[in-house]
Amino acid sequence: MSLYLSLSLSFSLSGEVCGGTLDASDAGYITSPGYPLEYPPHQNCQWVITAPEPSQRIVLNFNPHFELERLDCRYDFIEIRDGGSDSAELLGKHCSNIAPPAIISSGTALHIKFVSDYAHQGAGFSLRYEIFKTGSEFCFRNFTSPSGVIESPGFPDKYPHNLECSYIIITPPHMDVTLTFLTFDLENDPLLSGEGDCKYDWLDVWDGLPQVGPLIGRYCGTKIPPEIKSSSGLLSLSFHTDMAVAKDGFSARYNMTHKEVSDSNVPLIFTSSPLCRSSSPTAAS
Repeated sequence: MSLYLSLSLSFSLSGEVCGGTLDASDAGYITSPGYPLEYPPHQNCQWVITAPEPSQRIVLNFNPHFELERLDCRYDFIEIRDGGSDSAELLGKHCSNIAPPAIISSGTALHIKFVSDYAHQGAGFSLRYEIFKTGSEFCFRNFTSPSGVIESPGFPDKYPHNLECSYIIITPPHMDVTLTFLTFDLENDPLLSGEGDCKYDWLDVWDGLPQVGPLIGRYCGTKIPPEIKSSSGLLSLSFHTDMAVAKDGFSARYNMTHKEVSDSNVPLIFTSSPLCRSSSPTAAS
């Protein structure tokens, strides 16, 4: 029996299919059932991702919102193997709340298995799979330092073609983040009819996770985007390039600051004071 016919499928409590065979020619996402809500118990999901050309490799990039039961990955875990079966070389077995780094296959297939037991579910995982492209290993980064610089791959040289990059700034609680662009040069659409109507290369900025939080703006050309501020705890940049013209790219600085607390939000506290006590009149002696 072929690998694809023997690949097991699991069903979540809601009837959602969990597992399958996927072609990496078209980039896509794999998530635990119900993500980002709690995944169901008793899951055994298996996916095989394949690349069509013998010279192609596959890259996986995980969303930082990652939560599987801990306990040494004995009960709930995601397992990635470097091949098309569950006996291929193990590349990693992951749990807890720290997302795995980017994973690149050595051949044309990856096998992914997600297992959950009967108790202690978490939010699960989401990952993006695609054909590995030169430069894409620098294309998915999470930023947690109080300040830093985000640059397009290869900056200040021209960026590569056919990129789908994601940069996520993650702030601690009670912090805002401000993003200021220093340079900006992406392929311009000569028929651009309005701001945000970018057709070839563009940079999307999201107030939250990519494709999830509100879209702040889509930018291309040479006009430097305005300063952007987020108070959601996450600010994401998605960078897309096509197969034709390449420009110098972009550079932006981010800075985290403590949230401002307005006076109207500060509760008033009344204390007893000798000067504020009322006294009742005393009878004349």
